[in-house]
Amino acid sequence: MTRKREISSYQDTVTGHKEDQDRAQECENLYVTIQKAAQYCGVSSKTIQRAIQAGTLPAHYPKPNRCEIAVSDLERIRPGLVSGHHPEPLEQRVAAVEQHVQQLEHLVTAFLNRPDIPKRQSRAQARNERTTGPLPKQFVSLLAFARLHNIAESTVQTHMNMGVLPIQQGAWTDAHGTQVTLALDAKGRMAFYQMYRNHAHFLSCSQCSHGYQDSVSGQD
Repeated sequence: MTRKREISSYQDTVTGHKEDQDRAQECENLYVTIQKAAQYCGVSSKTIQRAIQAGTLPAHYPKPNRCEIAVSDLERIRPGLVSGHHPEPLEQRVAAVEQHVQQLEHLVTAFLNRPDIPKRQSRAQARNERTTGPLPKQFVSLLAFARLHNIAESTVQTHMNMGVLPIQQGAWTDAHGTQVTLALDAKGRMAFYQMYRNHAHFLSCSQCSHGYQDSVSGQD
């Protein structure tokens, strides 16, 4: 009885190998269009065309206006390899997505938790704050503040344009004679800290965590 099981198991193994070989042979004999190749690799048709033009991906033309690619060649080329770069491991891509989601969550939290300032108070402050001349003591240059905390200028600019980072605009000059057009008051500094404190490259300063009454000395 045991001998029969061994023979049956051997036959199953041989049959499985034969099926794998048949599938591999089918892939070698199967050709698809550029559009189908793009779907197979998860890229655009233009990416496939560029790979063909660069000689990275072999192709043949059964008709003058028809281009076909062997599936066996596509097996060697996956997303990322078409452009000449190896794809990142799945774990790295997932980690990058999770970090991005976390940053977005902090942005939403900072936006929802930003304190409401009465309109009358805001208008009164606007009348009292200078938009030219020396940079007011309660202000700090936005770009200098971003550099101090190791946050990229492009990142700050994006969030400023989204309206989640409150800023002051003017044409001031700081203590070093540098022109300042974008500045942060105490509210802006606190929002900046809440928004970027969990950023991967954030660096704390002596004034963190930047409450409403924090000092601006040494930050501009």
